[in-house]
Parts: sequence; C-alpha cells; structure tokens
Amino acid sequence: MSKYTAVIDSSVLLGYKSGHTGCQNLLYKAIDGDIEIIISPLSVSKIWSSQDFDRKSEIGYLGLLEFMTMFPIDIETATKTGHTLRETSTDINVDLEAANIVSICNISGYPLVTNRPELYDDLFDGAINCEEAINKLN
Repeated sequence: MSKYTAVIDSSVLLGYKSGHTGCQNLLYKAIDGDIEIIISPLSVSKIWSSQDFDRKSEIGYLGLLEFMTMFPIDIETATKTGHTLRETSTDINVDLEAANIVSICNISGYPLVTNRPELYDDLFDGAINCEEAINKLN
C-alpha cells in the first residue's frame, strides 16, 4: 500500500503555529512518516513574509520543512498558475499562493489539505481540512 500524499497550503503551517489541533496532528503524522506532505515554495514565501515572522518562527518552520517535499515551479506549474490567476482575477481572495496550490494539485493528482477549504470552493473540487486528511490515514 502506498503512503498517503497530500498538498498543503500556508494555512496548515500557520494553524500548527497557532495551536490548531488538526494541523498539529497532521504535521506530526508527517514527522512520523505516515503521510507525505507536498508544499509550494510560494507557501513558504508567504510564511516568511508575515509581519510577525521572527528568528524563533524561522527555526520552527525550518524544522518542519525537513519533513516535507517542496514542489518545483517549472514551466508547466508556472503557466497553470498564471492561467488560474487569470480565470479568477475578479476574486480578491485568490492570491498567487492559492492559484499555485491548485495548479500543483491538478498536475500531481494529490488532494489539497487546508485549514481554509472554503477558499478553494470555486477553484478545486475536494479540498479537505486536516481532520479529514487524518481520517483518510486510518
């Protein structure tokens, strides 16, 4: 049986930091090797650009990133991300990260796990929260 693999966005990492139990449990599963987590470089950039980011945050996130796989931004990913942005240009909630996450999921076929599934309602079928992802492991 193959390992469960999922793409996460920055909301899962931010949820982990803020003490969201589902996000923490999901990332503990990644640390234990029960799930493979794919992350976008744009999600990492979003975390690093937050106003409350400090050295303690950097150390914590770098430790977590060791247990994740960074999805490369190649021509296919970049063009699909741009296409998604163009299609959703009137939706102010869809930023570069969200468009990139959707592109990664469409290219890879992996599910999207987020702490904000409602953000992806019109972009991607089947975005699930951390608790639902953990249930898929059991």
